[in-house]
Amino acid sequence: MVSLALVGSGFFIALSGQTRPNFSAQLDQTRVPVGARAVLTVSLEGENIEVGRGVQLPELSPYFQMEGQMGPSSRTEMSIINGRMTKRTSWQMQYVLIAVKSGQFTIPRMAFSSGNQVYYTSPISVEITEAKTAAPAGPAESKGFSPPEDPYLKLELDQGEYYPGEQIRVSWYLYYQEPFVNLSLGMSPVLADFNAMELETAAQLSPAQKNFGGRNWNVSFVRSLALFPLRAGKPAIGSMELRFQRSSGRRDFFGMPLVQEYSVRAEPVSVIVQPLPAGAPAGFTGAVGTFSVYSHLSKTETRTGENLNLEIEIQGDGNPDYILEPKLEFPPAFEIYPPEIKLEKEVEAGRLQSHKRFNYVAVAREAGEFKIPEVSFSYFDPGAKEYRLAQSEPILVKVTPGPGLAGTASLSPSSPEIKADIRFIKSGQKELPDQSPGIFGKGWFWLSHLAGIFLVAAAFWYRVYQARLESDPGFARKQRALGQFKKQAKRAKNFTRAKDYLQFSSELKKALLEYLGNRFNQSPWGLLEEEMVEVMKKEKIPEELIRELIHLLNDLSQAQYAGKIAPEPEPLLSRSEKWAQALEKAGK
Repeated sequence: MVSLALVGSGFFIALSGQTRPNFSAQLDQTRVPVGARAVLTVSLEGENIEVGRGVQLPELSPYFQMEGQMGPSSRTEMSIINGRMTKRTSWQMQYVLIAVKSGQFTIPRMAFSSGNQVYYTSPISVEITEAKTAAPAGPAESKGFSPPEDPYLKLELDQGEYYPGEQIRVSWYLYYQEPFVNLSLGMSPVLADFNAMELETAAQLSPAQKNFGGRNWNVSFVRSLALFPLRAGKPAIGSMELRFQRSSGRRDFFGMPLVQEYSVRAEPVSVIVQPLPAGAPAGFTGAVGTFSVYSHLSKTETRTGENLNLEIEIQGDGNPDYILEPKLEFPPAFEIYPPEIKLEKEVEAGRLQSHKRFNYVAVAREAGEFKIPEVSFSYFDPGAKEYRLAQSEPILVKVTPGPGLAGTASLSPSSPEIKADIRFIKSGQKELPDQSPGIFGKGWFWLSHLAGIFLVAAAFWYRVYQARLESDPGFARKQRALGQFKKQAKRAKNFTRAKDYLQFSSELKKALLEYLGNRFNQSPWGLLEEEMVEVMKKEKIPEELIRELIHLLNDLSQAQYAGKIAPEPEPLLSRSEKWAQALEKAGK
């Protein structure tokens, strides 16, 4: 724990009798691995001070991202000594930071103003280290391993190296000896460089007995996720926190045992993601895994003018976001309509399996025998370490002439033409005398009074609004969400001028996620797709806006993976801005 003392830029008048405010900051650790959380606590205490807007957090990027904040909490005590009234205020705010880039970083000093005086904290030097690389090992195969503490939360991977878009099965196991109660998830892991989907979560612990270092331990599965890395490198899987209670060994007045709350965190780890080899075939969308393609036609004999339903299913264990609509080469005698797309996900043997179905409606316009060609899907097989092509079987269809389509006769108007009556203005009338009641009948007189009342009401509303912004952080985040999103979207647009599409997609994705978190007072980092949907459904956001956000995030993830955007980034930026504006209206 590092404490920071304040440094004053001015002096209090000695005759005031006031003591110098105590302005301090504390960071719970100054050596943080990438993906881990650090808590920055800012405290202020003093006599006759006004907190106002509090303390402005300095710029922390690119080394830290702020996940959320706790507080502010404040307490005011008033006392009268020798006829002099003193008000003593204590204020505290905690910021949860996530380390996202390794290196040496200095958190700039923070300032607080009280009257004509300004006070500062000292800068904080922080070392951000690379997360350690996790070795593939399950609890039963861990050789020489012994839990360093009780309880101990450990992250396990299914293998050692991966490719972008390949499925990573990440599991967390809890090792413990002493019993505990009320186990719950404290914080989800930060997964900024992955697409994440839930696999399994233990409804209750089912421990197996294991011996490590001559001591018996209970080992229980807790949770597993399917992660899909977005790019090559060493992306970090953030730490996950569990909370629980254990007996304190003491009892209350009635003899009931007292419990104490604890937490345990898994260490963040990095994974090795190798770049895909060169020579990707045309039409490769980034799918990595094992895939198969199936085609099914509702019937193989039909008549002209009748509907045919063609279903194409692509299934596999890779990232479903990279399963894009296939290119069909239907005979020109058929009219094809855009498909209805359905995605189903299931867990088989501990891995995520996706089934994406494209349902087309086709109408034959000519009679004859036709061949619907096979549908192809290119992917990279990480086991064989080569690009492969999955294909469906071709389908033969026979079309016979159908009943002729009746021509449509031109319709003539059934009602007669309506001619407008013209009523001429009568001229030559004498000017009527002014019969107004004087100034009280003038509109501007009453408008000026109403304007005064309106200004007073507006000033009162603005004061109440500002007070709530200062006292309610959740309300403040919601009110400022759209403005912050627009600034981030503008920064993302600047990257397109340099054709830096990787930074563009990363910045725009960050803007969307942070807008979602600010709008609904949530932490967006580590939220799974299902959790995002649940948050928005709880706020009664329309389904079309929920689907559009998921599509936007998927498109940006693909752009992050590919390092380019097809055809241009402007449509993605425009869609994101329209979505934020629509959500702003829908959430009111």
